[in-house]
Amino acid sequence: MKIPQLKLKNQLALFNALSKALIITLLVIIVPWIVSEISIRETDDVLIQKLDQVIELVDSLGIDNYIDMESEFKTFGSYNILKEEYISIEQIENDTLYDVIEFSQRIIENELVDYRVLSYSIRENGNNYLIEIGKSISTIYHFEQNLKRFTFLFLLIVITLTLILDLSFIQYLLIPLDKIIKKLKSTNHPSSFDYSAVKTSTSDFIYLDETIHSLMRKIVEAFNDERDYISNVSHELLTPVSIIQSKLDNILNESSLPEEDMIKIFESKKTLRRLTNLVRTLLMMSRIENEEYILTEKVNLTNTLQNVLDEIEDKIVAKNLELKLKFKAKSFVFPGNDNLLFTLFYNFINNAIRYTDKGHISIETMKENNQFLIKISDTGIGIHKDKIPHIFSRFKNSSETKDSYGLGLALSKKICDYHNIEVEVVSELNKGSVFTLKFPN
Repeated sequence: MKIPQLKLKNQLALFNALSKALIITLLVIIVPWIVSEISIRETDDVLIQKLDQVIELVDSLGIDNYIDMESEFKTFGSYNILKEEYISIEQIENDTLYDVIEFSQRIIENELVDYRVLSYSIRENGNNYLIEIGKSISTIYHFEQNLKRFTFLFLLIVITLTLILDLSFIQYLLIPLDKIIKKLKSTNHPSSFDYSAVKTSTSDFIYLDETIHSLMRKIVEAFNDERDYISNVSHELLTPVSIIQSKLDNILNESSLPEEDMIKIFESKKTLRRLTNLVRTLLMMSRIENEEYILTEKVNLTNTLQNVLDEIEDKIVAKNLELKLKFKAKSFVFPGNDNLLFTLFYNFINNAIRYTDKGHISIETMKENNQFLIKISDTGIGIHKDKIPHIFSRFKNSSETKDSYGLGLALSKKICDYHNIEVEVVSELNKGSVFTLKFPN
């Protein structure tokens, strides 16, 4: 069974509720026994007090005032009208002594009644007498039930109040943590982080807030350093590359060069062009990471996709591949950056062409559950399942048969994340791949 992920305050509240439920369960089991013991002890104390009163009366008035010595049974009995209590005195053998409290049954007016009975023997005028004082069990039970109800009601009120107070205190105590989490969630970029201090008297939250502020400042500093570094490196690399390309073009203009040297120059130009693309790709990724692109354009995705196809059509024709277009969703306007989305579509389609030697390239647009989708599929060499989780990493090539720096898909993933576009990849070796772009509503 998978344990659901809960917020800290919900976990504390759940623990609080479960602990209270456990306490209530234990009390339900224990309280009846405690109440029963209390009621019995209370009844026994009352019986002993009444015994002391009876003995005091017998001593002061004499036993003859209660027992007619000339009668046959030599006993005295008295009970109230509801038979809740009774008192009896009778003469017993001189060698018999009693001092016990127990549950017993007595017949009163031909009715068998259960009593809690105190039996105690005294000696008067040379004879032993047994005094019995009984209290009806129904009376004890009634007292016990009232006590149980009062106890449970009291415990329920106490537990309810403590639960409410605990939950309220937890909510109050974790307000600073909620504010810290809210600040983090609302931060799309380190530069937009709110550095205002969270008001709290809890030292742990103060330390957490200050630590996050410190880390954010370091991250912003690292982002700025990286941006400046890549910008400077890109400029320093592109400038000499441009100069070298110009010089190579000038050399090519001289028709006196041998064919072998011409081939070497063309290969050098090809290498320089790849280096230029590499630098520009790194620079674009850096600018995306620093959120330098504005996402306020209303981009018609179908039109942008068609523009990409118009530009890349020559590559499809050159490899003699079939292009299948299935534009089920004719038009979808999406807020974003047109240049970045053009690059995104170009990279995915170009990647499909690059790794497909025969068959077709399929571009499909559709809507599922009110969500716009673009599927780019091919019949190429496919991707091994172990490499699929890493295809969007920088400088990792999904195929060992092609020469690539592994930046195209990494840049595409950056653009997708920047636009909150979800990417799904399904691929099978020697059968092709399907890249699905899911655009947010």
